[in-house]
Amino acid sequence: MYEPAEIQTSEKYLQKIFKLVKGNICLIGGWAAHHIVNKNFEKATGRSYIGSRDIDIGFHIDKNWSEEQLRKSEFCTALKQIENMGFQPISFRLAKDFSLATGKELTPEESAKLQLFEIFRLYVDPVVDYIHPKIKAILGFVPIDEPLLSLVLTQKLSITTKLFGTNILMPQTHVLLAMKLNSVVNRGDKEDKRIKDIADIYALLWHSDTRISQLKDQLFSIYPIKRARETTRAFTKSEIQKVSTIIGTNTREITRVLTELR
Repeated sequence: MYEPAEIQTSEKYLQKIFKLVKGNICLIGGWAAHHIVNKNFEKATGRSYIGSRDIDIGFHIDKNWSEEQLRKSEFCTALKQIENMGFQPISFRLAKDFSLATGKELTPEESAKLQLFEIFRLYVDPVVDYIHPKIKAILGFVPIDEPLLSLVLTQKLSITTKLFGTNILMPQTHVLLAMKLNSVVNRGDKEDKRIKDIADIYALLWHSDTRISQLKDQLFSIYPIKRARETTRAFTKSEIQKVSTIIGTNTREITRVLTELR
């Protein structure tokens, strides 16, 4: 699904970013899913679970903050720190180009001289729990929002894992599962991201430390059961086959586990 160089580069910068950026932030998205399930997935299959190509980081925003408080927030501070690492703002994302062949960092001028297939663009997606009414005026863009983040950052539905010698905050499994159910329906024409979301939903259900019956109870305490059923029923046989190919698990097993939400 992803080239090894893409995952290695993404993980390298994940480590750099979390060693640099401090405060009440959390790792979400594909890398969070990887670190929640990898130990059990590896034990069951003898293989590591797939990593991620993008880096997703969650931040808390208080709607009642003054403009000055927002400017001085961990979110705005982190954006500046990541930009200082050479990432360029592109809409609501931060991006940095690398040579797919060598892994070398590319300047904008170097990228312009290469074909698209020769470039790996690493994206960092800053995600917030609430959209502050003045955030566009201050930043010039509106970030991705995921209201479920507030459960992690203000209601402490979180876990702390030591990665790269650093304590990193992540959502509890059922919260990350709910986030994945939210994101998978909004992928549009981004088929690769939808397939990765489906793989993560399966893996979180079956390879986390939480028993699936307990995980479902926790999930449905924060997420509508009807919506979960509708979302997973929409997964096609073709999509399940693609998930099977990228994680090396047979389609019957993936379907059996996903049926738990149907």
